Amino acid sequence: MLTAKDKKGFRAAFTAALSFALFVSLALSFLAVTAPEYAAAAEKKTVMFLGVKIKPQVGTYIVLRDVRIRAKPKTKSKKLGIFKAGRRIHVVGKAASAWVAVREKGKDVGFVYDQVLLPLIDGALDKDLTGRASVKGKGGGKDGGKDGPDCLYRIRFEGKSAVEGQVFEIADYDVLWDCRIGSRKVKFRTPMFITEAPFQMGPKRIFQISIDILDLDRGYEEIFSTIVLFNLDKNRIAFDGVSIEKYGRIPPTREAPAQTVAEALEAAVKMALGAWNEAAWDDLIKNIPEYPDSEPIKKKPS
Repeated sequence: MLTAKDKKGFRAAFTAALSFALFVSLALSFLAVTAPEYAAAAEKKTVMFLGVKIKPQVGTYIVLRDVRIRAKPKTKSKKLGIFKAGRRIHVVGKAASAWVAVREKGKDVGFVYDQVLLPLIDGALDKDLTGRASVKGKGGGKDGGKDGPDCLYRIRFEGKSAVEGQVFEIADYDVLWDCRIGSRKVKFRTPMFITEAPFQMGPKRIFQISIDILDLDRGYEEIFSTIVLFNLDKNRIAFDGVSIEKYGRIPPTREAPAQTVAEALEAAVKMALGAWNEAAWDDLIKNIPEYPDSEPIKKKPS
């Protein structure tokens, strides 16, 4: 998985599994997403593509090595052409076994073996995401009381950064939190990112979301990361773990529906809030003694 290492390079490298991996098994299933031209067929189990039944599933893929385009989802079927390594292609569905149906510029092109493809998503946001997240019945540190933190949040897209030695990028965000914990108010920022390729670098469409708290006692050497997995073949996100056990706990909500990147990011923010324990809030508040930013987040009009 990708993990945060320092303030500038937190999104730079894949690492071993996180030390507090609470729900590894949640990373195994997925959702089917449809393009506009397949919207009506999305509720059906299959549609026809070049005379073959396929299951609608739309997405962008990058070709990892040269691959033949076939007339049917079989290795011995007629060869129609070749996609060169590095080419981005538009997939509209899955056939039997490990074959996907490719459409280019409105034309049905043929079938490609998906083991040489890497699915991609676009993490860019057209606008900020704002909302409210709270945790009931979980105290937020010494001043938290019976209920946990109640926060307004704003997620802002910051741009994309390359991953050294990889063919994909990471989408970066700034999350502004405006929280009340019992009698205390605290405002802080956390970097957030989503991998635009599967974190396991395979054909399964599982994308990693990470939210990193930089302002705890240990400083930048050991950033507290909360990891959530976005399963694009099963409209949901799933909690995966945290990087520092002393600051983490099992969140009340371990799975949540999410059909788009924006929905996944907001659901991840709400889930992360429930994964931060009293010790995390105590150290966070201790390191932000003043209510900083003079411009609090405004609530959406009801």
